[in-house]
Amino acid sequence: MGPLRWLPLLVRLLLLRPPGARPEGPIRAFVVPHSHMDVGWVYTVQESMRAYAANVYTSVVEELSRGQQRRFIAVEQEFFRLWWDGVASDQQKHQVRRLLDEGRLEFVLGGQVMHDEAVTHFDDQILQLTEGHGFLYETFGIRPQFSWHVDPFGASATTPTLFALAGFNAHLISRIDYNLKEARQELQFVWQGSPSLSVQQQIFTHIMDQYSYCPFLLWPLLPPSARQGK
Repeated sequence: MGPLRWLPLLVRLLLLRPPGARPEGPIRAFVVPHSHMDVGWVYTVQESMRAYAANVYTSVVEELSRGQQRRFIAVEQEFFRLWWDGVASDQQKHQVRRLLDEGRLEFVLGGQVMHDEAVTHFDDQILQLTEGHGFLYETFGIRPQFSWHVDPFGASATTPTLFALAGFNAHLISRIDYNLKEARQELQFVWQGSPSLSVQQQIFTHIMDQYSYCPFLLWPLLPPSARQGK
């Protein structure tokens, strides 16, 4: 996508805000390019790599290297690791390390997949996070700071405890009940772990205010005066 092709859509989303919610002054708009590639949904992992996944990271590294103002966050380690081990050249690997050092490429969540919360057992969640985090630490010496669940359905009571214990500083979600999302006055909250768990944990959580993860506006980032009508 060209650098300005998203602009008309962003402007249209701003104009669709209810009149009472539109800010009178300038707002801060954040464009957050991120990966989201389901691992084994419609296609197998190998088919996805051939069709698009490998090209995502090849093109991202190329485009990030062209402009200091560009940023990207990568989520699913399954595809990135396959790209790193089997596709990336030595030059591209050097570029990735430089982009990580500059903070222009960032890994969030860091699991092999963006796991579903409603139907997976917690030991599977731990295993896939461990595999992804192990690869990132062994390869780059880094640990993801934020969890990123824009597509999984369900909101498990295990999630805040598991992600807090994994060392994440904050958590981002999108898919909750539409009525609940519309009824919430604040899209940020501290999510407490289940009281039935022996280890009590909590994590700061942000909910995307739109009903999909692309495109979206981070409503709480607007100035306070712009949020008074919400």
